[in-house]
Amino acid sequence: MLYDDVNVQEVVDSEAALEFMKEATKLATSNELKDIGEQLETKSDLFAITLAEERLREMSEDEFRQLVGSIFSIRRKSQRMIKANGFERLRSAMLDLIHGTGTVEERFNVFTGSVKQLDNKMRVNLASELLHFSNPGRYWLWTNWIWDPKTGTGAMPLVVHDAVDLSGETDGEVYAKIGKAIAVVDSVGHTAGFSGSGRGLFGTDIFLACVYAVYMYTVFKVKLSQEFNRILPGLPELTKRVLGVYSLEKN
Repeated sequence: MLYDDVNVQEVVDSEAALEFMKEATKLATSNELKDIGEQLETKSDLFAITLAEERLREMSEDEFRQLVGSIFSIRRKSQRMIKANGFERLRSAMLDLIHGTGTVEERFNVFTGSVKQLDNKMRVNLASELLHFSNPGRYWLWTNWIWDPKTGTGAMPLVVHDAVDLSGETDGEVYAKIGKAIAVVDSVGHTAGFSGSGRGLFGTDIFLACVYAVYMYTVFKVKLSQEFNRILPGLPELTKRVLGVYSLEKN
């Protein structure tokens, strides 16, 4: 098991995790959260089919735009990426990331270092979503709302203890550390019930998105006017948006 050298209780702050989920369930029903789990499976099916090696080699620009359209932070940036990188180069970079040789850390670093016209957090989001949703049994999700190393913020530090080290010298190293932490959160979450809204890591994806949403509501209530707070999306919608499945309802 990952984190074999420490006790699970030294990684996951179970009390905080359960409190966040308690607050989330005041703002969304269990059926609404399970519906998000089903939508994540639909998104994953799309990624798995489109990013299969032989299919990826023949991917069209329209298929690339469809995939990018379900990635929250870059959903409107597909044309910019194609123009700056060239579609053939982008397709080759995706092939190397998903199907290439070398460790996932090495492939992750090569990918985030090669894509132009996106800031680093967006390159990280793109790489992790391509990996996770094309093969959720093998890869995990790391986005800036899960963990932003520059600001030290995100859902993950809210539910793991301070002693858990999420830092790294490279994007690939951070991705590996996030994977270890998510594996433990996922194990505890399915046992304790706070990752039960989806199968496998999708349940933990939803849990972390809920943590982020509850945190954002708390911050906004303190900093923003009551009028502005009223226009914030509800938790089910915000969770769908950051996980990139809100648009699936429109298709």
